[in-house]
Amino acid sequence: MLKDENRTNGTDAEYISYQERNKLLWSLRSEFAWAGKKIPECVEIDGEEYRLRDIVRALGEEELPGPDEAAEIRALIPKLKERAKADEELLETEELTQTEAEALYEEAVGLLRAAIELKDKLEGKGGEKSVDEFKRMLNTQKIVDEKRFQELIKSLK
Repeated sequence: MLKDENRTNGTDAEYISYQERNKLLWSLRSEFAWAGKKIPECVEIDGEEYRLRDIVRALGEEELPGPDEAAEIRALIPKLKERAKADEELLETEELTQTEAEALYEEAVGLLRAAIELKDKLEGKGGEKSVDEFKRMLNTQKIVDEKRFQELIKSLK
C-alpha cells in the first residue's frame, strides 16, 4: 500500500514505524524464524492454489512419495521460497499498517516452514530424529549464549 493511497476501510490505521519494520525483518531473517509457526492452509502461486497443510500432512503420512509427486514437491519448494522472499520485500519497502505487516510476516515464515518441512520429508528427515537434532542445536546455542554472557559479566567487573 502506498503512503498517499486513500484508506478504503474508513479507519485511520497507523503505519508501522521504522523500528517495528526492522524488528519484523530481523526476526524473519533469523535462522529459526519459522520454528513453531503455522503453515498456511493454502497459498496461491502463479495462479495455482496449493493446499500446503494437506500436502505436508500427506507427505508425512507416506513412507516415500512416488516419483511424480516428489518431482512436483521439488518444483514447489523454490516457489514457496520465492513467495516468502516477495513477502519480505513488501515488508521492507511498502508502507503497511501493523495488521498488514504482521500478516505478511506470518505468511512468509509459514511458507519458509512449509518449504523446509517438504524438503526434509523428501530427504527422509523428519519425525523424532529431526526433533532431537533440533533440540541438540538449541541446547548447543544456549551453551554458547551462556558462555558469551558469562564473558560479558567478567568484562564488566
